[in-house]
Amino acid sequence: MNKFDLIRADFLNDFEKIQNLDGPSYLYEPIKYFVQSPGKRIRPVIVLFLSDLFKNNKSDAMNGALGVELLHNFTLVHDDIMDEDDLRHNIMTIHKKWDNAHAVLSGDGLGALGPIFIAKINYNTLPILVRYHEVILEICEGQAYDMQFEKQENVSVEKYLLMSQKKTGSLFEFCFEIPSYLSKEHIKYLELLKKIGRNVGIIFQIQDDVLEISSNDKNMGKGTDSDIRRNKKTILSCIASEDDKKKWNAFIKSIENMNVMNKKKEFKKYLTENHIDKKAKKILDLQISNCNNLISELPDDIQEGVNELIDYILNRKN
Repeated sequence: MNKFDLIRADFLNDFEKIQNLDGPSYLYEPIKYFVQSPGKRIRPVIVLFLSDLFKNNKSDAMNGALGVELLHNFTLVHDDIMDEDDLRHNIMTIHKKWDNAHAVLSGDGLGALGPIFIAKINYNTLPILVRYHEVILEICEGQAYDMQFEKQENVSVEKYLLMSQKKTGSLFEFCFEIPSYLSKEHIKYLELLKKIGRNVGIIFQIQDDVLEISSNDKNMGKGTDSDIRRNKKTILSCIASEDDKKKWNAFIKSIENMNVMNKKKEFKKYLTENHIDKKAKKILDLQISNCNNLISELPDDIQEGVNELIDYILNRKN
């Protein structure tokens, strides 16, 4: 087991506490079902790894990690309803296994559980709790842009990156932020760590877009067809639109009556033939370069650890 696997195992041991929740099965059965599904638990690992690097209080770090993972799961449950996805972490989504009413209620329950653990943090509790709720609102803003974009024919790369900053980047930012709040010594690097975290979130989202086209459901652990089926905008479709709007719109119209499998095949072909994948790689490389420049501003004693963490987050296959 490497250090990240050990951290994840340590987190999962505490995350099991959710299975002890007692009350109406209508609410808690879907919650328990959803949180015990497999997943990398990247966000709590960030909190715990950096807290260990900063020598923070372990109990405070764990409560922070539990808070961010419950917040993440809350967003996933509601996301799945809106995107009408049937698969998450290689298991049926709550609304598919039960119905929308169960999913909405259990999503709300997960959102309520997060602040309970955040409030158990003993150091800088209030600013962390305030940031928790600010992040929820920012994720909602990002999701609103995402849903809005479905109805728009063309979306610029700039607007797409703004959506990514909010929907994905804000929670990654918060994961880098909490360990800084918990450290008397490293609180001075709060703004820098926030920038690094948000940048990592954008990179993560771009990678996710590329993987959604190149991977299958089993590898991704979730449905990979909803982007195409719902006309979701991705970094790839936004680049294609900016590159040649007339050609892209004509292509979209030409495949609108195809089934999802054939659409996906034609998407891959278009993206490759028009070098959209290479242009996405350039944007990704620029974001990674920006991230590396930010990390270089950190003190030498934590730079190596932060670089190790970034490698772990970004060198994923799904």
